[in-house]
Amino acid sequence: MSTLRHPLAWSADWIKRRLAPTSDPKTACALPSCSELKRHWTRLHSQPGALLDGRFYCRPQCLEKALVGHISRLLAMTQPLPPPNRIPLGLLMVARGKLTHTEVRAALEAQRRGSYCKIGDWFEKLGFATEQDVTAALALQWGCPVVSSFDLAVDLAGVGSPGAIPLPILEAFQMLPANFATATNTLYLAFGERVDHAALYAIERTLGCRTQPCVAGRKRISRQIESLRHTNRPNDVEFVTHDLGEMARIASSYINRLSPEQTHISRLGHFIWLRLQARSAATNLVFNLQRALASSRISSLPSLSLPVAAPMLLDVCTQAHD
Repeated sequence: MSTLRHPLAWSADWIKRRLAPTSDPKTACALPSCSELKRHWTRLHSQPGALLDGRFYCRPQCLEKALVGHISRLLAMTQPLPPPNRIPLGLLMVARGKLTHTEVRAALEAQRRGSYCKIGDWFEKLGFATEQDVTAALALQWGCPVVSSFDLAVDLAGVGSPGAIPLPILEAFQMLPANFATATNTLYLAFGERVDHAALYAIERTLGCRTQPCVAGRKRISRQIESLRHTNRPNDVEFVTHDLGEMARIASSYINRLSPEQTHISRLGHFIWLRLQARSAATNLVFNLQRALASSRISSLPSLSLPVAAPMLLDVCTQAHD
């Protein structure tokens, strides 16, 4: 008799274990409002679900709800001011014998009158130093090596590459992928102006790799970014908006269409970057918050003639570049 009951007991135990709550992040939906019944039904039918920043969500609806919460928190984040340089560039170049105090004062006066150019640009414009001199000083200023060449294949060879950073972000931070070391899973990023460690950290979380900064000539990076504008990047999509509802609708539309296995979201300056990783490709959604805010400020102004409104727009855009 005991042998006859054994298969039934085994089946009951299996069902109990199968329906028991689990803390395994790969099987339990991370959304608190996801019902237990729905969670068990999903597991029994082996639906894959998706990961958002390493947390499992059993259905696209759960992923969408989680994304709304993530985007809301990212929108509320106050962006920290960039830290001051450890040593002023002019003083560093004087110490290295590349400039004199008189040349530094002349460049500072030209910068004060011209207002928006970087001090290194004025050293070059006035003929006091070469781009190589300024780049070497920037590398010392930030404690980073100088890179002499770029491996653009890191960024262009397949959307699943660890170097697939959206072009608007590369342009805003004036950086480029210099190299990717597969053995150490390290992406080397070259900066032409200011090394942004907050951006490096966000890229690490989004791409799942280590990042290391280096420095390259500003003009070289600008030329390379300009060439990238003429390449086909169908998986980079930029939206100019700061509206939570609109961003949620856009994200939901792409999630339903692509059914990504993994999704990562982060904020880099005035961008919210959403990376949807499907089996064969990754899609980058970039929400540009600053341009949206600038546009909303201009549209909310009382009626102004074009000669008055245009300089205001130019001023906003110029300040965004500095």
